[in-house]
Amino acid sequence: MQIAGVIRDLIGIDKSLPPKSYYAKDWLSWYRGRVLGFHNYKIYNGANYLELERKTLGLPKFVAETWANLLMNERCDIILPDDEKAKLDQILYNTNFWQKANDGIEKSFALGIGALIMNVKGLGISETGRINKEKAKITIDFINETKIFPITIEHKNIVECAFVSQGTDTTNIVAHLRNDKGTYDIHNYQLDKDQKVISKYIFDTKSEIPWFFILRPNISSNFLTELIDEEVGISIYANCLDNFKAIDNKYDGFDLEYVLGRKRMFVSTEAWTVNQNDGSMQRTFDPYDTLFYHLPDNDDGKPLITSQSDTIRYDAFVNGINTEMSYISMKCGLGENYLKFDGSGIATATQVISENSTLFRNIKKHQILIEDVLLRMTKALIKASNDFTNIQFSTMEDDEIRIVFDDSIFEDKNSEMERDRQDVIAGIMSVPEYREKWYGEDEETANEKYNEFFLYKIIDNYINALASGAITPEQYVEKVFPKATNKLEIIEYIENFVGKQEQDMGDYLYDGIEGEPQEEDMGEEEFVEVE
Repeated sequence: MQIAGVIRDLIGIDKSLPPKSYYAKDWLSWYRGRVLGFHNYKIYNGANYLELERKTLGLPKFVAETWANLLMNERCDIILPDDEKAKLDQILYNTNFWQKANDGIEKSFALGIGALIMNVKGLGISETGRINKEKAKITIDFINETKIFPITIEHKNIVECAFVSQGTDTTNIVAHLRNDKGTYDIHNYQLDKDQKVISKYIFDTKSEIPWFFILRPNISSNFLTELIDEEVGISIYANCLDNFKAIDNKYDGFDLEYVLGRKRMFVSTEAWTVNQNDGSMQRTFDPYDTLFYHLPDNDDGKPLITSQSDTIRYDAFVNGINTEMSYISMKCGLGENYLKFDGSGIATATQVISENSTLFRNIKKHQILIEDVLLRMTKALIKASNDFTNIQFSTMEDDEIRIVFDDSIFEDKNSEMERDRQDVIAGIMSVPEYREKWYGEDEETANEKYNEFFLYKIIDNYINALASGAITPEQYVEKVFPKATNKLEIIEYIENFVGKQEQDMGDYLYDGIEGEPQEEDMGEEEFVEVE
């Protein structure tokens, strides 16, 4: 079935769809780990062609998996204000988002492109168009390159796209298209074996943000033609295929070195069998023991049993594999020393990654596109939830949505936290700044927690300045009691203490705000409770 032509006819356009990458099939073969004509090959032994299978290290899959773990792991998070974040986390948990996102990064980096797809399941729609949100819920799924068919590309971005899934008897085509209002409609088609439409319906998302989000490596493609550009993506290992062949040749040869170099015992016929008492001949050695090799009779005077054991060229193979490993690591953006081979398997660098390293810069570059995807997805998810489900989010500004990535590979977290603690003690970093960084709180929440837990310390910080006149009572109240609803009353009481002893003022502020009155006689003074 010519899917591109079918999609074009279904949505009614007279232009050709942007072509898919010609090389994606090669990248997929290497991702699977078995490339026809390379890993399955024939060799001529002088008499016959023998079918053989070349062993592989499986590095393409390993490289893509490594990038997924660096970019999308358990430390990644989407930060919203507290109440709204709890709602978002529940939606993401219900749809198993973070696992799908990790899988999506891996396959997108392997095949050049992928997409996260958002949908609403369980939404009831009547014939009159009224909707029932009772059972509706947001779902997010990942679609790999083989099922993605771009429709419209603008400014190097895919703005309209179709996604295809083929079964035994039917084919489902879902096309995300912009309508005249500037929002997106989702066109759903089901076709039979003869490409006839069985069912069709259109869903208005009411969203200016499409419900698909393209994932791809943030690298420029050199696999260009007159029709294909960077927007169709390029595999993270697209320029390493020759290196993959070279390293699998060496790895297969390394294994063969052990097979061919194993110890063998050559046994002549005279020693191979013995004459039993009844005159029958019986094998001396186990015929399934590969250590022994039967030789025909020979009268050259050599021993009946001889042994042979070749020296394994261990160092030569390990050095060769490590050389190719460095090439692959460098060309895939991981840096020259990230991957190494120790003779028993692949190992990765465990040391802290320097901020001026190639890997650090490449991680930050890839995070640019991933952050954009997560931000747009979150905005679309919030609107979809408000429009079509019973989970309602409050209105948020763009700067209230933040994406946090894992930076633990750049610096040891415990060391960094301890250094920041010392900065807080020295006054270089504020407590709210520390809470924002390490507890993932937004600025407003961090300040509220600080004012709640450290009121005595805040009073101590500003009381000397207030007593000396360095700050006004109004400034003092704004710093110490920013959430108080009776600020004017507090200011009035503070003004009554101006000129009195600093200790008297401190006792009043401590006791009147948070504690019970001290035993000393405070006269008929009325205490003010801060709300």
